[in-house]
Amino acid sequence: MNAERQRKAWVDMGELKKLLVLMVPLYIANLMHMGMGVVDTIVAGQAGTGELAAVALGVSVSAPISVAIGMVLTIVGPIISRYRGAGYESKVGLLLNNARYAALILMGVMLLALYGSSFAFDYVTDNALLAEKAKRYVYFIMLGTPAVLLMRIIQGNFEGYGQTRPAMVISLLGLLANVPLNYAFVFGWGVIPAMGGAGCGLATSLIHWMMCLGMLLLMFCSRHRVRVRQMWTLRRAEFGMVRAVFRLGVPLGVASLCEMTFFSAVVLVIAPLGELMVSAQQVAINVSGVIFMLPLSLGIAGSIRASYHLGARNKHSFDAMVRTLLTVAFVLVVVFMVLTMLLRQEIVGLYTESAPVIATATVLLFYCAVYQIPDALQVIMSGLLRGCHDTAIITWVSLGSYWLVGFPLSCILIRTDWIVPAMGPAGAWVSFIVALSIAAVFFTMRFLRTRKRVFRN
Repeated sequence: MNAERQRKAWVDMGELKKLLVLMVPLYIANLMHMGMGVVDTIVAGQAGTGELAAVALGVSVSAPISVAIGMVLTIVGPIISRYRGAGYESKVGLLLNNARYAALILMGVMLLALYGSSFAFDYVTDNALLAEKAKRYVYFIMLGTPAVLLMRIIQGNFEGYGQTRPAMVISLLGLLANVPLNYAFVFGWGVIPAMGGAGCGLATSLIHWMMCLGMLLLMFCSRHRVRVRQMWTLRRAEFGMVRAVFRLGVPLGVASLCEMTFFSAVVLVIAPLGELMVSAQQVAINVSGVIFMLPLSLGIAGSIRASYHLGARNKHSFDAMVRTLLTVAFVLVVVFMVLTMLLRQEIVGLYTESAPVIATATVLLFYCAVYQIPDALQVIMSGLLRGCHDTAIITWVSLGSYWLVGFPLSCILIRTDWIVPAMGPAGAWVSFIVALSIAAVFFTMRFLRTRKRVFRN
């Protein structure tokens, strides 16, 4: 009786420990990556308004492309975890070898996308000098493309074995190196000429290469040394395995692109309302982004553990992990939601001293607090679906909830009186909540169905 009660407890202590061991380093690593963007913004801003604008334009184009294409290879970790659970660890080296071929194809796609999108700057601004600086930033970012994709594969290897600390350590070192490199390339140092905001792009690419080589070195100096040799062995591609990486990974990349472009497009809808509204919106978005890293990291940890239990065909452990995952997510969401509501004014005060911006952003943080509930649920459920290798649905739900419902609703609520009097930026957050709630409901329904199917088969 006690064993049965323990099996159905909301929190399984063994699973809780494993989830936290995975999640905490992932959360720190994600914060370090965000910190690099903050450093770029600060250093470019010190170089002048024009340099900051060039970096902002460059990031608006390069970030969605880089993140979306890189997301395709995040499926490597769950696949390896499933192999381990099923006792097919001998296939890991073969997977890494073929993931390299997938990365080669993705590298070509990313380079073409970055180069082609850089011509958009000529149309979005009348300032030819600004457009040229933004182009140079993107060209420098292109130099780091191979490192970004290769690092995704190496990180997937570590995550598949439940090791997320290497990514945390390398991300921390990358952030520390980002500061001096940014200053050196932006303002010049010794024989290095001053490059302005475009120098941030070169610094970012160099850091990606440093982080990639660091991850590879950690892999070589660990028990994964044999995987390094297997990954770089010259052999014919197993097209079935390459196709599997694309079949499972491409929906994740498309879904990420849908989400990122949705949030960016909403900012463009708010832009005509003036700098005050845009500034307040940016503060609220930044706060939500920092908080989002927590459920995102928990969702990645859940996908790794779900893949492992699924490979082992252990339904009881799988269910115990899911209950533990949802309980931890619920507790964290409630804590951060309450803190956001209680400390709204203090949080906004960290970003600006402008009283009008503080007043507007404080209101938006109330919506931001509510937004955390559907946001956490949808990212947790999409992580579980990724762990079950059921990824195609993620694309369609993301496309429908963000672009068929969320974006039209945001346009109506922000700028028109059709449903309620025009809400301004608050309307954006209402549309975020509605879109994410729809995604959370569909992901949950799909997961319940997928859970029955995978264990029945």
